Parts: sequence; structure tokens; C-alpha cells
Amino acid sequence: MPRNLDDLLTGLAAAPVDTSLEGLEPLVWKRVDILRGERLVSQLRLGAVAMALATGLTAGGFGAIAAPRPPGDLTIFTADTSLAPLARLDVGR
Repeated sequence: MPRNLDDLLTGLAAAPVDTSLEGLEPLVWKRVDILRGERLVSQLRLGAVAMALATGLTAGGFGAIAAPRPPGDLTIFTADTSLAPLARLDVGR
């Protein structure tokens, strides 16, 4: 059932106003400032996390490269040809 838009607007204009819009603008701007502050804090937090991650990866990478490597547990199985029995036979020639 179609209604005429002019009739609806006329009825709305004749209806009593139940709420006042007085003081609405300062409340809107206060909310906008709060949202801006929250956005700034989240950007700073993201930047701090990114810096911590980059610092950790850099320090960890350089630390892993510069760290002395302990001898392996299986060094007794490495080939030391000067101690081989056949090397002693070769010396006698």
C-alpha cells in the first residue's frame, strides 16, 4: 500500500518533539576526540610491537651467528686421518 511522502512528512512535522537536540554537538565532538585518541594509541601500540619484533629478530639473528658453536656430541666419530692405522703404515715407506 503506497503512501505519499508529503503526507508522511507533514505528519512528522505535526508530531510533538520528544527529545531536544540541544547539547548534541559537543557530545558528538567529544566522542570523535575519544575515537581519535583510541586510534592514536592503537597505532602507537602497533609501532611498539613492530619495533620490538624487529629488534628481537635482529638481535637473535646476530646472536645466533656470533655465538660460539660447542663441539658436537659425536666428535669421537669424526675422521682424524693422522690417527688412522693405515697412515702409520704409510709413514714407514
